[in-house]
Amino acid sequence: MRCLGIDVHVSTTVWCLLDERGEIVRQGKSPTTVEGLRRMLEEVGGAADLRVGQEVGKLSYFVFDTLTSSGVELVSFNAYHLRMIAASRKKTDRRDAYWIAKALQTGMTPHPVYIPTGLVRELRRLMSRRSALVKERRRWLLRARSYLHAAGIKPRIHRTVTKLIDSVLEQPLGIDADLYEALSLCKRMDENLLEELATVETMLYGKASANDDIRRLITIPSFGIKVATAVYAAVGDIKRFPDARSLASYAGLVPSVSQSGSTAQLGRITKEGPAQLRAILTQAAHVLLWRCQNDEAQPLKSIVAKIHQRRLRRKIAVVAAARHLLRLAFYVLRDGTELDPTRLSTKEEAEVTSAA
Repeated sequence: MRCLGIDVHVSTTVWCLLDERGEIVRQGKSPTTVEGLRRMLEEVGGAADLRVGQEVGKLSYFVFDTLTSSGVELVSFNAYHLRMIAASRKKTDRRDAYWIAKALQTGMTPHPVYIPTGLVRELRRLMSRRSALVKERRRWLLRARSYLHAAGIKPRIHRTVTKLIDSVLEQPLGIDADLYEALSLCKRMDENLLEELATVETMLYGKASANDDIRRLITIPSFGIKVATAVYAAVGDIKRFPDARSLASYAGLVPSVSQSGSTAQLGRITKEGPAQLRAILTQAAHVLLWRCQNDEAQPLKSIVAKIHQRRLRRKIAVVAAARHLLRLAFYVLRDGTELDPTRLSTKEEAEVTSAA
């Protein structure tokens, strides 16, 4: 098996080809275009008996689609996890490409990064756009507050620019013309962003509501369309996780371990994987513990409530609830069934049921 390491940049791609023994066969540089990448494959002898590795970046999807359409086996991974590159004192594009190929040839690559396709990729793109619009609205809100603070006005806390401006205009002394123009600009930008946000959300949740897996995820307590869509988009192909613990580890919701000899110490959660997934699961956990009052949520709440009472720490209970919600999502996606709350009975409830 020949191994090809590629270091992708916006304009050019540096590559290095190794044979089965790990010897350099050829090195080169190609334009990062469809034609350039295809010519690179021709220069290295075609896609037969070839394995390609790349670092994950903004061009990962483009490179993945271009090379896999030619029948190439492409492996993507985080360069930070490849210590041969991250710890190298002499770092060049050619050396990066060589070490990527060398890692493939020796089998010392870290866990491959999942490259989604189809609906999962579309949902991720729409969610990224939505996140950018929400952040931009937040920036204009903060800008409007800074204008008011600079004018010596301390307004009440509001979550939208419109409500903020309306509350200021209600003041008996009013504001001057220059400040009004500055706030009007913030309001116009916020309204335009809100319109764009509504368009993106219509596209996002329109695609999500037509998916059977997302409709099943909504049956989990505290899971709405937004949470279910975010979990489905982050997980992608559920078959790449052998069990629920692997999925929790992917999301960074498992404790870190420091083990030496017979001593093992558990620390805080690892916080590996997508931060957006952990954030939205944490929000869902808060809703589960202190907002959900329906009967379907009680078995799961009773499981997590024991952690809260025993350790007397709210954050630990929230993280435990987030991990339990993700484990439920794993079984729902793996089995293709809706959630059955009766199967979430605690050990004490199961003993009472068996005794009866």
